[in-house]
Amino acid sequence: MKITKEVQAQARRLMRLCVDAEGILQEDKVRLIADTIAERKPRNYAPLLSAFVELVRLVQAKNTATITSAIPLTDEEQAEIRSRLDARHKGLHYEWLVDAALIAGITVKVGDNITDASVRTRIERLSHI
Repeated sequence: MKITKEVQAQARRLMRLCVDAEGILQEDKVRLIADTIAERKPRNYAPLLSAFVELVRLVQAKNTATITSAIPLTDEEQAEIRSRLDARHKGLHYEWLVDAALIAGITVKVGDNITDASVRTRIERLSHI
């Protein structure tokens, strides 16, 4: 399906209605707009809905923090990480993963930013010297 520049611009305008001043996605507005588009079926509604869904996916990815650790983190450790991330970013959704291949330490990914404090990465850096 071809998404024209005009349809992409319409999707961006609709997306601006769904994000508050702090950049937090308002899920109720997203549902309302998506339901309205699907119900009314305006001209080029399928590409418009597709472009809108893609923009929503990108905003959600930007506002998701994925924390990967070598062992499961305790509630206190998770609370400490949340408080530090909440001080920098508003409205994050958290995803907690365990990957034993890290050996020790954690990696934190928020949007496109990755902070890697794992032993595996340190070993890989040392092996390249």
